[in-house]
Amino acid sequence: MLLASPLSDGSFDIAEMVLLPAAASSLRLAPPKLTLAGNRFAKSKPVASQVQVSAGDQPVMVPNGRVSRGTDIVWMAPAKRIELRYNLRGVTVRSIPSRAGRAVAAIGPLVTAVPQDFRVAMLVPGSTVLNIECPARRLPESACSLGRQPRIRVKGTLEHNKALIVVQFDVPRPQ
Repeated sequence: MLLASPLSDGSFDIAEMVLLPAAASSLRLAPPKLTLAGNRFAKSKPVASQVQVSAGDQPVMVPNGRVSRGTDIVWMAPAKRIELRYNLRGVTVRSIPSRAGRAVAAIGPLVTAVPQDFRVAMLVPGSTVLNIECPARRLPESACSLGRQPRIRVKGTLEHNKALIVVQFDVPRPQ
């Protein structure tokens, strides 16, 4: 499950909860590949910062707390349940022309190298979230929002290799 919340600087606070089919003692992390999201994200360079990882009850060290390219992480005792918390930036593009603050963001999991049949549920709560698109799905299923503000989620689950969403939102005003 991936839970993403928009912040006033256009970045997202992300929580990923991963339940592996078998206990493991390593995992590969990488920023989401935004190619499925279209040309408007061609110059985007996603970076996860302040990355915290727990494997079962074990805290796991992520070098510099940052993932800007593929990174392997390792922990001592095998675990099936992995939790990640991080800030994802470099994924938001302001919508021009549009009303002030309107933007779109491409969001996908940081966890990679999982089994091919791995499925991802995605939620994007917040009173400023307007719509979610699943660009890997065919029309008319690409419009994949379900629910209402402030609890919008993706209808169904996505195959991990296609788990990329485009979120239309109003960037929250700074507080």
